[in-house]
Amino acid sequence: VQGFVFGAAFIFSLQIVSALLFRTRQVDPQVRATAWATAFLAALLYGGVVVSIDRNEKEPWQMLLVGFLWGAAVSGSIAYLLNGIWHVYAGPALVERELIESVFSIAPLTEELTKGAILFLIYRYLSDEFDDALDGIVYGALVGIGFAMVENAGYFMRHGPSTDIVSQMTTFQFFLRVELKGLAGHATYTAMTGLGLGLSRSMKGRWSRVGLPLLGLGVAMLAHALWNSDTVRAALDLSCIESDRWRIAVRVLVINGPFFLAVVTATVLAWRKERRVIAEYLADELSPADPYTSLVMMVHPIERARVRWRVLRKHGVKVWWSVRQLQRAWIELAFSKWRGREDAALRERISSLLAQVGRIHEGVIAG
Repeated sequence: VQGFVFGAAFIFSLQIVSALLFRTRQVDPQVRATAWATAFLAALLYGGVVVSIDRNEKEPWQMLLVGFLWGAAVSGSIAYLLNGIWHVYAGPALVERELIESVFSIAPLTEELTKGAILFLIYRYLSDEFDDALDGIVYGALVGIGFAMVENAGYFMRHGPSTDIVSQMTTFQFFLRVELKGLAGHATYTAMTGLGLGLSRSMKGRWSRVGLPLLGLGVAMLAHALWNSDTVRAALDLSCIESDRWRIAVRVLVINGPFFLAVVTATVLAWRKERRVIAEYLADELSPADPYTSLVMMVHPIERARVRWRVLRKHGVKVWWSVRQLQRAWIELAFSKWRGREDAALRERISSLLAQVGRIHEGVIAG
């Protein structure tokens, strides 16, 4: 984890430093700073939305950061290099270059492969943190958001330069890349790869375990290729809509909309599956009368949040934190049992938290 985080952060820092040192003549420093700040704030907003959908078994923040930095630094750098090599060396060698570029772009292949690489690594070497379809969606979307952040900053500087964030938010590029494609662009593409990996985790057949990840990657490339295709975009632009903003909104709705809707549907289905896992594997563990961890409460994330909010108001941060940790530990136990193994260390942690919450609660009442 540390290697991934610091390696990606190092590459990302080098990119920023080299850009500031060697490109100041081409792009005004204030324009560059505004573009990066706007792209980063947008990524922060959408990253928060993605993390919030993981409502039960939260993923480690270190691995979430790894995915984000990989998309921003490693994937972006490698894909940029490969795309450049294709356009400079391979492109001119093609006799039908214009025809090929109109229906096929190398970017979906290079970008989805490099973004998906970190998902395959997490899936292979950190299987405990990649349980189901929802985990794949969360990791994949964060990788895509990191990639989109760097890409957006570049587009802001080239096609919509501004010297302050408010002005940047009024540009056409911000409308397209943040407002319309904030979650329906790279986040959706890479989430499809993660979805394929997550679904394969619960499959027993060999062909399913191999085929579903490849299918997810293929769908990600297809979605990306349809957006990049000049032929598809030209066909959609034959409409009578005169406004550029409405025309681009129709493009996003028709091309990216179905894939985004598929990810949303998979997320809802994954929520239902996780509720069933919690209900089944904690049915004989929890007391119905427990005010903090009754089974009905543990199955519904909103109810858990309400309980923690009441605890925070009545008993303070210390009790709130202990109850929060206790609820998470019970959910981790449910998924541990679902995966087919008992975790003795986790049970010890739950016992310790139960005793801690009891002592704190008694102290609050006595006080």
